[in-house]
Amino acid sequence: MKLAIKEYWENLKTEYEAAYNVSIFSNSDVLQQYAERFRVYLISLMCEYPNNVDVVCALATVEQVLWHEENSIQLLEDFLEMYSDELSDTDKARVYTNLAFYHNGEIEACNYLVKAEKLHSPYIETYRGLALYHFSAYEDNGSIEALTKSLHTFEKGVTVANDYEMNFGRAVCLFECKEYDKAKTNFEELLKDYPNRMRLLLCIAYCDVYLSNKKQALNCLKQIKIGVDPAYHLNNDDISEFDIIDAYYILDEYGLFLEECEKAKEYCGLSDGPYYFGLWIMNQHDQFYHEVNKQRTEILACIEDAKTDEDFDSEEEKQSYIQSWEDDLEALSTMVHKIKHENFKPTVKLKLWPLYGCYLIDCLTHNF
Repeated sequence: MKLAIKEYWENLKTEYEAAYNVSIFSNSDVLQQYAERFRVYLISLMCEYPNNVDVVCALATVEQVLWHEENSIQLLEDFLEMYSDELSDTDKARVYTNLAFYHNGEIEACNYLVKAEKLHSPYIETYRGLALYHFSAYEDNGSIEALTKSLHTFEKGVTVANDYEMNFGRAVCLFECKEYDKAKTNFEELLKDYPNRMRLLLCIAYCDVYLSNKKQALNCLKQIKIGVDPAYHLNNDDISEFDIIDAYYILDEYGLFLEECEKAKEYCGLSDGPYYFGLWIMNQHDQFYHEVNKQRTEILACIEDAKTDEDFDSEEEKQSYIQSWEDDLEALSTMVHKIKHENFKPTVKLKLWPLYGCYLIDCLTHNF
């Protein structure tokens, strides 16, 4: 049945793409039109094969494409209620994982993914979804428990699919757990299969920064090219100046740090403590005062604008807004004083993230 369903969708895609020579996914209106035709076909199959997991999962994903996620959830939950006793553990894991995706980060998503995991799901999407759910929880509240769960889930994922994504996620979790030696070893193993991959070089450099391997860290950092990795053409490997800037700052390489800051200033503002500290410690005092005064002027302008702004819902909201800017102004003055008179170095933390992506098993975009 799965092959027949995929063939039907492939014929619909070919019909459009052959006529217009563009991907069916390039135009959302067109995609919706063809998804509706696909939906009609799948509903007819559901009438004939109501207990077929391929059919219900395909119909659920089409409902999602049509922006009817609530229908996707209802379809699968009703299907489980009616046919759970007939389903294999593998089929249940598939439905649970898809349901988790449709619940989109809610606690129900975690619950369904845990159910799928307990059934020893053979689908890598289960482990991707659960690992990313836990990592996001760690990001939100700094929970080490959530980070540990993410690490363990990535490790399980490696046993299902020993691929780049799972191994990279495991290494990132080790890095966030401050297991820098282990993380570096994992990143270096990946580098053997993906030579000169910019994201991996950056991760190794970060590990060396925290391992106090300054020479090795600088060597890696100087090899990294800003932008999308030209060798792998992956947007999720895009490296920004700020990825490099923070590493130079922690290494006390303030000349290189300021050099990269100047490049970054071409398209974004720099108005934070590390930049001010770098200017001061390198005796660029004129530039230091210029940047601080510019920031102070901008804050004062925001305060004055707020005082005359009549769009606030209440006077209380207005005063709260003004107070927040006044707090920023005070924080700026305090920081400047500490940098100048107390040799205060604002802290910076290097951060890594796993690869975020779709974990819908029956995804019309990725898996059909």
